[in-house]
Amino acid sequence: MDPQHDRLRADSFSVASGWTVLTAVFPGIGLIRAGHRALGNLVIGLAIGALAALGVLIAVRREWALAMLVNPTFLRVTGVVLGAMALLWILAIVAVHLRIRPLPIQTWQRWAGFAMVTVLTFAVGAPSAVGARYAWSQADLVTSVFGGNTAPTTGGVPQAWKSKGRLNVLLLGGDSGPDRTGMRTDTVMVASIDTTTGDTVFFGLPRNTARMPFPDGPLRKAYPNGWYDGHNADDPMFMLNAMYEFVPEQHPELFPDKTHAGGNVMKASVGEALGLPIDYYAVVDLAGFERLIDAMGGVTVNINSYIPMGGSTDTHTPPKQWLSPGANQHLDGNQALWYARGRFGSDDFQRMARQRCVLSALADQANVPNLLSRYEAIAREFQGVVTTDVPQGDLASVLNLALLMRSGNTRSIVFTNGTAGFHSAHPDFALMKTQVQEAIKESARKATPSPAASSAPAASTEATPAPPRPRRAPARPPARRRPRRPRRRPRRPRPASMSAPSVRTIRWPHRKRSRTRRTG
Repeated sequence: MDPQHDRLRADSFSVASGWTVLTAVFPGIGLIRAGHRALGNLVIGLAIGALAALGVLIAVRREWALAMLVNPTFLRVTGVVLGAMALLWILAIVAVHLRIRPLPIQTWQRWAGFAMVTVLTFAVGAPSAVGARYAWSQADLVTSVFGGNTAPTTGGVPQAWKSKGRLNVLLLGGDSGPDRTGMRTDTVMVASIDTTTGDTVFFGLPRNTARMPFPDGPLRKAYPNGWYDGHNADDPMFMLNAMYEFVPEQHPELFPDKTHAGGNVMKASVGEALGLPIDYYAVVDLAGFERLIDAMGGVTVNINSYIPMGGSTDTHTPPKQWLSPGANQHLDGNQALWYARGRFGSDDFQRMARQRCVLSALADQANVPNLLSRYEAIAREFQGVVTTDVPQGDLASVLNLALLMRSGNTRSIVFTNGTAGFHSAHPDFALMKTQVQEAIKESARKATPSPAASSAPAASTEATPAPPRPRRAPARPPARRRPRRPRRRPRRPRPASMSAPSVRTIRWPHRKRSRTRRTG
């Protein structure tokens, strides 16, 4: 037997077990104890270097870290690397235990060591396997949703979109249920985002907005009067929510990109109506909305009034079930779908407000623990629910801006029929553009208050809160001084005779040196 090998063995089985467990936590330390000093130091150095690089990358270059998380090639390579690391880690645990366990070994110690190594192997291998599987799921999600968008589409933004100052994203909620002809985009919102502060202004348009315009180009030539038949402004076939489906059907020659044909129509028309260049669009199909919310474990919202589950206002058919009002109501997918789309006894604007509430609640509840615990199901359902033209190369920048939005201010402007000069059948698009610009300017003034802003006319009735005054630290009371006791001066000796002056040396008790003075 090798003497060098025997010298590395532990004195007892408990000590060997402790080193085996330590190897499962810090494999480099266990390898050093087992005699593989060079390999152990290499593993420790690589681990420390990787963690330091990851920390610096997240703290300094967060967008680079996000770019890696949405790069399918990097994600698949990461999955393979995690699997290989898990295998090597397991081999290190087994090798260290066999190398340092004392010999001879008793039968119960052999079985106890086998059980311990098995548990440690599972503890190390299971998280690595889950991470590798999640990496592949993320790669499939990015490829399926964003993989076809290799370059910005018509009207899109270049890679350096941050120089624009604002990013405008069109958010659509499409309803393609069995009772619908094609997809109707009943929810139409534009998020205008300040790329520096993350402050966002949402603009909502009702689904029955008529006479939607088109910018200069082929669409205006095809529809010189806008999306309007010239006779009836209340015709459902010529409302805003019908453009996504029917404009590409009527003029397929104008849309070589069939995947984003409806989205490009909506971007062009809504952008022209609001006076905002729309950069990207994203449509959420409510047909798969129910499955997505179930995959996320439900959603919690505040319900202010009874919400119908079913029923029809057109046929005067009352619903059979209702969602009861209350705070922090946890809804499953079916309940959340009816909360977002229920029409009986409510108008379009109330329904749009509920849909914004659901989307906002989903964004707030999309925390890391919830996403990680249900990631595979969420990624699988997300692929069939969301369609967007965000290019894969711009995805990291958009995600970084989404994180910035969470700390920014949010404001919503909803164009309501009969309010502030807006009428769904006869919209004044010039007035709408003016109101949009005023809302954006007002949002910018709130984000950067200045002395001149208080004297400028406000574009909104909302009051701008004054910045808090800096609090002065309270003055410290003066320290109490102890009264000084008067110094006692020694009495001067009275001269014996005043006739002749004499010189005497007097030693004062409170002084260190004597003084010569003339007396007499």
